[in-house]
Amino acid sequence: MASKTIVLLGQEDLLSSSVELLLGAQKGWNVVNIPTGNNLDALAKAVDKLHPDVVIIHQGNCTGDLNLPTDLFRNLPDVKVITISSKDNLIEIYNKQNVIVESSTDLISVIETDQTGNKK
Repeated sequence: MASKTIVLLGQEDLLSSSVELLLGAQKGWNVVNIPTGNNLDALAKAVDKLHPDVVIIHQGNCTGDLNLPTDLFRNLPDVKVITISSKDNLIEIYNKQNVIVESSTDLISVIETDQTGNKK
C-alpha cells in the first residue's frame, strides 16, 4: 500500500476523532489533524507546507467559509479534497463525485482511488 499524507480540517469532535482513528490505522498513512480557525491564510499555508495527498473537511466545521473546499481544490490541483458530513452520511469528492457512506470502508475506498475510479 502506498504511503499517503491525509490532512483533516475541523474542530475536535466525535466525527473528526473517529475519522482520524479509522484512517490512522491504515498502514503507511500519515494523518494530520489541523483545527480550523478564523485565519484562512494560515490554514492554507499549513496545508500547502504538508503537501498532502488528501484533505478531508468536516462540512459542519468549515470555519464559516463555504468556499474553503473549492478554494483548496483550485489552489492545490494535485490534492484530492473531500468533505464529510455526519448529518446525511455524504462524502463529496471535489472531482464531481458524490458517495453515500454505507460503511467506514467507503471513506478508505474513496481515498485509495484516483479521479478515474482506479485504485492507486
